[in-house]
Amino acid sequence: MADTEKARFPLDASVLQRLDNISLLTRRPMATGRQGRRRSPLAGSSMEFADYRRYSPGDDFRRIDWRAFARLERLFLRVFEAEENITVTILLDCSDSMYHGTPEKAGLGVAVAAALAYIALKCEDSVILGALTDRLVAYRRVSGGKNAIWSVGEFLQKLPRSGTTDLNRALYDIGRVVTAPGLTIVISDFLTPQGYQTGVRAVRQLRQEVALLQILSPDEMDPQIQGDWRLRDSEGTQSVEVSASSHILQAYRDRLARFTEELAAFAHTYMGTYTLIASDTDIVDVVQRLLRQVELVR
Repeated sequence: MADTEKARFPLDASVLQRLDNISLLTRRPMATGRQGRRRSPLAGSSMEFADYRRYSPGDDFRRIDWRAFARLERLFLRVFEAEENITVTILLDCSDSMYHGTPEKAGLGVAVAAALAYIALKCEDSVILGALTDRLVAYRRVSGGKNAIWSVGEFLQKLPRSGTTDLNRALYDIGRVVTAPGLTIVISDFLTPQGYQTGVRAVRQLRQEVALLQILSPDEMDPQIQGDWRLRDSEGTQSVEVSASSHILQAYRDRLARFTEELAAFAHTYMGTYTLIASDTDIVDVVQRLLRQVELVR
């Protein structure tokens, strides 16, 4: 990929090449009505045999299994699994807190969104990209194979940035654009005072499988500070003074562990996927190791 092309898309050619043999997984088949590569619960005409069923008047006689008739003297049809495409909705938190940390969480968030969009498009799925702040502030529909990555790159280059996040309202907003069963992937730090639970439930009601990808910076996961500090809310004007003793830091780590465990448990309750990603993780490692471990990709 030339430098000018790399400027149009967040990932270079060497990274994309390592993503070419990867595809997204859904936990259950989905009936979308759009023929493609993904298994559907509906019977179809792909080459993968699924089952037999009794012949009924009006059925396509070309599907009769004459060998079964010779053995059983009854007419049976060979039923094959349909293969369909889905819509993959990728939602990226664009609040100020995503620009905190070293490296910034937003940088990896954009790379993960780009990688997942590329994987979906090359498998002929459709993609909806969305930018979340205190609402669904922008979105774009993309389809047409992996050459559509330039439209993805253009959208990701122009992401808005907002001081605050309201994931409940922003996730509820996607009902305006998601109209069919599919997979919705939320990329966020999930550090929002209002919570996320109501929004995720609203997404599930749209017949979506949900994947929650939480990105935190290394200094959020294991802060290495000592002495007296004044800490300011990255999405507000409030601040708090703390004395960073070993006791305080351990209490923080324990509270963070509980928070991530609660997020994981909530995702699993709603048959979703969850993983925690450090913002300094290489994008190929994210996809090939972390997302494979939780069976979001194969």
